[in-house]
Amino acid sequence: MKFSNILLALICSIPMFGQQFTHYTESDGLVNNSVNCIAIDANQSVWLGTNNGISKFDGFEWISDTTNLINNNVTALFTSSTGDLWVGTDDGISVLSESIWSTHTEQDGLGDNRVSSINEDANGVIWVGEKEGLSRFDGTTWSSYSMSDGLPFGGVKYVTFDSNNELWLANNLYGLIHFNGNSFTIYDTEAGLVSNKVTSIAIDQDDTKWIGTSQGISVLDANNQVLAQHTMMLLLPEPDTLNPVVDIKIDSQGNVWTGIYVDYLVTVGGVAAWNGSLWSEFANEEVLVGPVVRALAIDGNDNVWVGTSSGFTKMSGVSLSVSPISVSSNLEIYPNPTRNVIHFNERVKGSIRIYNPLGHLVLKQATDKGLNKIYVEDLSNGIYILKSDNGASQKLIIKHD
Repeated sequence: MKFSNILLALICSIPMFGQQFTHYTESDGLVNNSVNCIAIDANQSVWLGTNNGISKFDGFEWISDTTNLINNNVTALFTSSTGDLWVGTDDGISVLSESIWSTHTEQDGLGDNRVSSINEDANGVIWVGEKEGLSRFDGTTWSSYSMSDGLPFGGVKYVTFDSNNELWLANNLYGLIHFNGNSFTIYDTEAGLVSNKVTSIAIDQDDTKWIGTSQGISVLDANNQVLAQHTMMLLLPEPDTLNPVVDIKIDSQGNVWTGIYVDYLVTVGGVAAWNGSLWSEFANEEVLVGPVVRALAIDGNDNVWVGTSSGFTKMSGVSLSVSPISVSSNLEIYPNPTRNVIHFNERVKGSIRIYNPLGHLVLKQATDKGLNKIYVEDLSNGIYILKSDNGASQKLIIKHD
């Protein structure tokens, strides 16, 4: 996917159906275009962790730092309840507290200098996910957990908490990990996850858990039973039908936002949002500054901040619907949603294939005379992907009720 030079210059604000997408790059004051992580502080200032330092943006002014960090390749950012900024790197942690920098490394008790995630529990304890373990800091002393304590191999990629202040951890090899303070419990594909490669976690006010993986999202209820699987939030070109998730966040309205990125035969990425019934797609060069999505953050006004390898984008005033931003949908069908039949705007030569959300082919109809309708009464309610032989594609919603 190529991007116009206009999108990479200064600040480019693009109003679209009442929505606004504003792009920021080095030309605007960002210290480095390669954004790895984002944090929002109590004043609603945005902190960006990049491959070469950090930047703070309050909406008007930029402040950057490339001299005080233990390593300028930033891998995790977190702003604590005390206002401190925690910056994770592959060489340990730098902390900015009241304009004074300090460091925490393995020599200070950190379990592993290679930091992946930082978060704070309800008691003010800082928890750090690492490449080979998990550490906690109570304000004075570090303690750590490793394989000898029951933590699976592969470390912790993401840390968050449920309403009981118990930890939920992402492991990139063995699945989702629950830590109640005493023992670790693993939820994997045998428990219903779509993949064991867990990358991110978001937990809503009802303790519903949205588990991002390399093949989509698994949703668990408060009792940790699988509620749903979402694997085709974005329509990707074949063979990339399943969506690798890089981050998940939930806004104040309960909408679930996910960053998706795949780099296989082509580089494709974007953002998708779930409003409780449908996914909306944000995945073209007019919406995002770049396709290599790495991180999401949501501020107090429900603006969505998207970090990419090409800079970052602020998404404002976004309203969610079936598909506010079309992803190369040049195959027109009607009605949509439908109960039992779909019609095409013109005759389609070749075959039409319909895939379910897991990427499985559920219906194929071929003809050498051209199609103008297909009967779908045997398909269950849900969202499907319809594709033609010439590469055209479209979302299909079936509602029998």
